[in-house]
Amino acid sequence: MTVRKVLFPVLAVGVVGLLSATVPATAAAHPLTLRTVKLATSSGISEPRVAVGPHDIRYVVTNAGSANDIGIGAETVYRSADGIHWKKTAGQPTDQSEATTDVDIVTMHTGRVLTSELDYGGINFRTQYSDDGGKTWTESVGNTYADTDRQWYAVGPDDPATHKPRVYLLFHNLLSGVLQHNMFVATSTDGGATFGPPVPVATPGQQDYLDLQCADSGGPSNIMTDKRTGRVFVVFGTRSSPVGGCGGQPPEVNVVAANRVWVVSADAAQTRIPGMWKPHLAVNDTGPPAHIVGMQLAPGALDSAGNVYVAYPESVHDYPNYDGGAIKVVHASGRHLDSWSKPTVVAKPGGAGNILPHIVAGAPGRVDVAWYHGVPVQGHKPDWFSYVAQSLDALTARPHWKSLRLSSVITEHNATASELMGACLQGTQAVLNGFACSRSTDVNGIAIDSCGRLTVVWPAQANLRTDATYVSQQTGGPTLLPCRTSASGGSVTVTGGSGGGSAGSSGGGSSKTGTASGSVAGLASTGGRPVLAIVGLVLVAAAGVLLGLRHRADG
Repeated sequence: MTVRKVLFPVLAVGVVGLLSATVPATAAAHPLTLRTVKLATSSGISEPRVAVGPHDIRYVVTNAGSANDIGIGAETVYRSADGIHWKKTAGQPTDQSEATTDVDIVTMHTGRVLTSELDYGGINFRTQYSDDGGKTWTESVGNTYADTDRQWYAVGPDDPATHKPRVYLLFHNLLSGVLQHNMFVATSTDGGATFGPPVPVATPGQQDYLDLQCADSGGPSNIMTDKRTGRVFVVFGTRSSPVGGCGGQPPEVNVVAANRVWVVSADAAQTRIPGMWKPHLAVNDTGPPAHIVGMQLAPGALDSAGNVYVAYPESVHDYPNYDGGAIKVVHASGRHLDSWSKPTVVAKPGGAGNILPHIVAGAPGRVDVAWYHGVPVQGHKPDWFSYVAQSLDALTARPHWKSLRLSSVITEHNATASELMGACLQGTQAVLNGFACSRSTDVNGIAIDSCGRLTVVWPAQANLRTDATYVSQQTGGPTLLPCRTSASGGSVTVTGGSGGGSAGSSGGGSSKTGTASGSVAGLASTGGRPVLAIVGLVLVAAAGVLLGLRHRADG
């Protein structure tokens, strides 16, 4: 009798232990929560970027302070140990003469921080780096080419010869792109102190090169490196036609309604060799019917296993109607970039629509996406808010997405998606859209720390008193990477307060909405629990012994 009573509980506990080893701990985790804070004296006229360095020190570069004669504040770097409390770095980049909103920032395992702004005093990049947390800055050499636009930086593994981090600069040529257009990558083998000559990534005769001609791209969407292999990936959109970009009508420069997204890659040892970059078509919406898939951006991300993701907006209609667009994601193995998944819907189409996606990935299939969602306003044009969505199974056939609004702060006010994308002129005048039309930002920032906690940085430029640069820091819920344990054996935890926000829109195989509010004491680990697995196996073994005793007793 005693054996019979003990046997089932022991088996049940053992099975639970085994399940705990295979089911991620996030199954019972708190909902995703983020806290949003405003950066003091920052500007809403900005395209802020964020990077996370050693010890999870976070850096944001944006515009702040007094505006110059074109209405833009100086490039300014902020620093935070927790993503909630921010201060300007003790020193600031000193190489600016006519700052613009095009900025970027990256960090390295050495502690080095590299930041850059596109300066109108020559239409070139002013780039500096700091090895002391922003107290002092040193100018980087090899960035100041003329007629350059929208810089992106990425850090790869250490160079085998210098034993310093490889750093890559991606950009495109602007006005000269009407005559011959390309995306260019310059490689540094000394941690960004110096950069070699830029190399075009699209080769004449290839379709990606043909699509780029007549300036038929709004510029690069981003650059990324595989930390395991060192391989480099460049993402950009183009507008294609049977004869390439020059057949696209009406002609556009600087802001282009792309209908294709390319991922072009090269091994680390070949990034400085023209013709060694290989193109892969990730998204092709040339139709019929044709859709816009590059509402200024369609960026990519890499997870820890080398899977590649591309997030892009997709319009309901063709140019010039950007309204009602969805946010979608496709993925492919880094080894098979000519075979992409069917798109999954992160934010459903309809209404005012969705624009400006950004994406970051952690462990395989664990992805966060940030974007702007439009909300109808009675008697006025839509208002726009910053949203995020998370999937913990993005590599499956029907991923689940949970989304939420980051804040009640309006990012863009009283404008349609078409207006925010700069489509204010039509016909032969459309070539001037990228220069004559008031429009939204091109780029915002997204990153995760060593524990997979999300940080999003975004501007509010709605001509309201709330205009500024904001940081939304994850304070609870599932993370994209396993949370390391502390020296004392406890889980790494963070504390956070509440932010504003209400339910967001979401799509996909299955989706839920939430709010960016709440206070959570800690973040659950995204990995399994091996200790529970061992306990489970021991208990199952014990159950087997008891079962044998029972069998002999009954016999």
